[in-house]
Amino acid sequence: MINPPNDRVQFWPLRLWKHDAVAKSWRADAQAGLTVAVFAVPQAMAYAMMAGLPPVRGLYAAIAMSIVAALWGASPWINAGPTNSAALLAATATAPFIALQPANAVALIATFAFLVGLFRLSMGILRFGWIMRFVPEPAILGFGIGAGVLIGLEQAHQLLGVAASAHPHFASRLFDVLSRASEANRSAVILSFGTCALMLICDRFSKKSPVALLAIGLATGAALFIKPGVKLVQDIALIPHSVPTLQTPLIDLTVLSALWPGALAAALIGLIEAVSIGQTLALKHRQELNFNQEFFGQGLGQIAGALVGGPPGSGSFSRSALIESSGGQTRWANVFFGLFTALALTIFPRGLELIPLPALAGLLLFTSFKLIDLSAVQRVWKTARGDAAVLFITFFVTVFWRIELGFFAGLIAAMGLFLYRVRDLQLFELVPRLSGRFEEKPYARDSKHEPSDVIALALHGDLFFGLAHELRAQLNEIVRLQKPKFIIVRTRRAHSIDYSCWRALFDFADAFSQNGGRLYLTGLRDNLREVIEDADMKTVLPDEQLVMQSDSAWRAFEEGLQRIITHLPPDVRLSQAWQQHFEKLGKAEISVAIGV
Repeated sequence: MINPPNDRVQFWPLRLWKHDAVAKSWRADAQAGLTVAVFAVPQAMAYAMMAGLPPVRGLYAAIAMSIVAALWGASPWINAGPTNSAALLAATATAPFIALQPANAVALIATFAFLVGLFRLSMGILRFGWIMRFVPEPAILGFGIGAGVLIGLEQAHQLLGVAASAHPHFASRLFDVLSRASEANRSAVILSFGTCALMLICDRFSKKSPVALLAIGLATGAALFIKPGVKLVQDIALIPHSVPTLQTPLIDLTVLSALWPGALAAALIGLIEAVSIGQTLALKHRQELNFNQEFFGQGLGQIAGALVGGPPGSGSFSRSALIESSGGQTRWANVFFGLFTALALTIFPRGLELIPLPALAGLLLFTSFKLIDLSAVQRVWKTARGDAAVLFITFFVTVFWRIELGFFAGLIAAMGLFLYRVRDLQLFELVPRLSGRFEEKPYARDSKHEPSDVIALALHGDLFFGLAHELRAQLNEIVRLQKPKFIIVRTRRAHSIDYSCWRALFDFADAFSQNGGRLYLTGLRDNLREVIEDADMKTVLPDEQLVMQSDSAWRAFEEGLQRIITHLPPDVRLSQAWQQHFEKLGKAEISVAIGV
């Protein structure tokens, strides 16, 4: 038996750290952490302002969440911190209370963030991570590619050095920005695309060098000579020289009862974002991700962010991808990120304010190139067109509608594809051959099936409610056309049978027995026999007509045939295939080795 992947939650992080090759990777991790810290400072401040908080609160949350989530999480690359979707949800949910209590804005948003963390922590402890195992890889791939496109093109205004668009949808914003390309700032274009080009060249020939820091450093130096005309980090907000203070969440039942639905939505969306980027990067490196541990780490990190008065967030696509593309190898890359961000607040705030925004946009453009795996898309397209459709649906919803809905769209598309694939009943007639083996003949349109008093059938796959009507109709059609008196059904390959299909089998067995027929079920698992007993169907399906599953693939079916042979009347009417089969057996104990 194959052991399932370890999905237990480790509450003490020392057990998680023992697998990290810190001695070998600390330099690469430190470089990646510093690179992302340079990029994340203005982003974290902007998200805090989006949530309705002072900009510095975003930096506080980035420090606390990244360190705690990294130490207790599962992925070596997921960078936890403020995100745009979580910030918007927090602003919307807390707006009515902030309007009445503006002085408590920080406490209210911290309370919202604390609830988000509690929900995520609980889902990790309760081991809800199993849900993510049913997420198909094409949906994850489409989501990752869509996020890569968004990461790159959302910075189009910074790449061109024009004003940002106010349109609510990505496609409209992009069209608006591109329509003003003639107004592009030449210096911004040179800095942004020059940074991206330098990153691409150096990544190809010198992966171990701190190329991102080199590119940002060169761009910052160039911006000092180009000014004015190029926007810097300080144009968004100044970086204060301060350290976080503890923020206690509000214990107010009225507030908590109003905030919890939005907090639950933010918790779920954030977990999907975090696990999606974690799974995308894990698949890229052929690793497994412990979803429960990541849920726990994200929850604990969010609680830490709330206690320093920061906005809610989750794993960031752009920052996580940048951690990985910058050479980060273990969880300590995100710990270094938090430490360098804290140092920036205490000893080097003014230097970060001079970084040009177009250079950061160029860095993101490079990151988007690394996320878009066209060769994987080609493999999916060549392997299964249905899965390719799931990929493209996920991609288009992510890019052209809303990123948080893209993942759900992929799940719904995959569910629809699954239902489409299992929509047809997998029912076969088992026809004996002279070799002793059986041929499986599907009951399909234009297929030929001979009349006989003995008919053997095989059910395959999952028998769910969508197949109940067809199962009932097909069994009645077999009786009408082939006129059997004995039907033996091999259920070994029926993975599951739901209530609706059991009801169809029971109804058929009842009607068939009233007309003098006998239905035999072979290869039954213990749980299936219990269903028959619990449903009080022993009168139409007595023990003599039930054969339990055995270690041998065909032994139960052979035993069922033995039982049928003892009841065959002298004037039995058999098809030629069954007549030859029984003559060969001499109506004695079956000893022929029947192949699969």
